[in-house]
Amino acid sequence: MKRKGVEGLNVIQIGPLVLNLELLIFILSAFIGYLALKYRLKKAAVAVDGNVSDKFVNALILGFVIWKGSLIIFDPMSVIQYPMSLLYFSGGEKGLWLAITISILYIWIRTRKDGTSIMMNLDLLLAGWIASSVMYHLLLLTLNRENVLYHSLNIVLNIVLSLYCYTRKKPVFLSRFMIWYSVIMIGVSFAEKDRTFFVFGFTKVQMIYFILFIIFLWIDTALDKERREEAH
Repeated sequence: MKRKGVEGLNVIQIGPLVLNLELLIFILSAFIGYLALKYRLKKAAVAVDGNVSDKFVNALILGFVIWKGSLIIFDPMSVIQYPMSLLYFSGGEKGLWLAITISILYIWIRTRKDGTSIMMNLDLLLAGWIASSVMYHLLLLTLNRENVLYHSLNIVLNIVLSLYCYTRKKPVFLSRFMIWYSVIMIGVSFAEKDRTFFVFGFTKVQMIYFILFIIFLWIDTALDKERREEAH
């Protein structure tokens, strides 16, 4: 077995068979996330029409196809010259954010149609995200010894949060939970080596968590105000 890098994308070669390592990590992480989402839905014991988890699976498949296919948008010449590049490469970071945006939009549209609670869907999404993050960082920790502290902190943090989420029957104070999660993840990201700064010494990931912090702080403030008004 031989492992080699192809423009930052690792592959594993077993004889004549070439496996896309990035793709394998994605599939394994997504599968674990899906199992966690199903488990969380079962533990929540909420009455919903149809299989709620289906829309998350569809969103995942949609996101994956867009992520891989976005290479046509961001690097069309490579695809024209070498069509097989679609199997080994993706649209990179730009393609990933495009895939995430469209997948979130898809989940939002489906949620409006099936009438399920937004907070419940966020709770399920969080459970799947935490579990998939554990698997993702565990695999990277095994394959990449340059960011041991960063991956270890992510694994420990997400395992603790997973245990917390799975012991709850209902999504209570999810907004407050996300506030603390965002703050902690911003701090954990400082442990990453060779970070690429985006603005004010923060990476893109840290800025995304900061935006999430602002959003859920606003939601929590609004909900807290509503609870106080109902109490009076």
